[in-house]
Amino acid sequence: MTAMKSSLYSGLGAALVLVAGWWGVSMAGAALMGRLGIVSGFVGGLAVLALILVALWAVSLWCVRRVAVPEVPALHRWGILAVGFMITAGSWTALRFGLPFRLSWEALSTCGQLLVVVVAAGYLPRFLKSPAELLPLVSVMVCADAVSFLVGPTHHIAQDVAAYYTGGRQGLYPLSEVLLMKFPSPGTDALHPFFGVADWFMVVFLGSASRFFSLPDRIAGIPAAVLGLFLAVSAAWTLGAFVPALPVLALFYLAVMAARHTHAFTPKRREVALSLFPPLVSAILFFFKS
Repeated sequence: MTAMKSSLYSGLGAALVLVAGWWGVSMAGAALMGRLGIVSGFVGGLAVLALILVALWAVSLWCVRRVAVPEVPALHRWGILAVGFMITAGSWTALRFGLPFRLSWEALSTCGQLLVVVVAAGYLPRFLKSPAELLPLVSVMVCADAVSFLVGPTHHIAQDVAAYYTGGRQGLYPLSEVLLMKFPSPGTDALHPFFGVADWFMVVFLGSASRFFSLPDRIAGIPAAVLGLFLAVSAAWTLGAFVPALPVLALFYLAVMAARHTHAFTPKRREVALSLFPPLVSAILFFFKS
């Protein structure tokens, strides 16, 4: 009973620390970025991006170890997940109706998204039986994101987001903002979207899978999925165009892990068939859409 209470407290307490801690980091970071004019330009932006990704991964991993574990009762994990959804939805509603303290609401929205990702993506790898089962799951996610980017909702979301931010963030707060994670940005005291919540979901999912199967995934101390996301966002900033980060980071992770752990990531017939099915369906959908 004592161990259960300790685990339960750890889960709920960690969720509270995550929300309060990252909200404080976002608010302080935005204030600091607005005052540090020296941190600007492309190189400064990449430095800030790297710092944010490292901090975000450290916070996510810390919380995954305390929330997304069997010792925390399933009912409480679902409760924490629901709280994350409510924080995100409530913050978006406040922003939609133009309530005061915009910066605070945007920071809180990202905290809610982070809480949802930590609980869901951190626990899902426990249902896998082998690392090779990652292949069909990643195939589904990558194809869904690619199709959505080319001919689906993401295509329109990218246009709406670009129009909203190039227009000085005037007008009604877009619905698509609920899917974007916002962070302190160089040269401004506002929070700006660096990537989508689905991208960070994939990072935490893949990183948690590596930990679950005890497969080293770090490159120079950085998890492969985190580095893949950094490369994707950097490419988007370099090209000045929207680049779907999820396929880039997922394929980068698989390439690294397949090279390092060839035996563990060698798929059987079942995994091969399941992995090939999503690209086939995606090609058919794209053909008929175009």
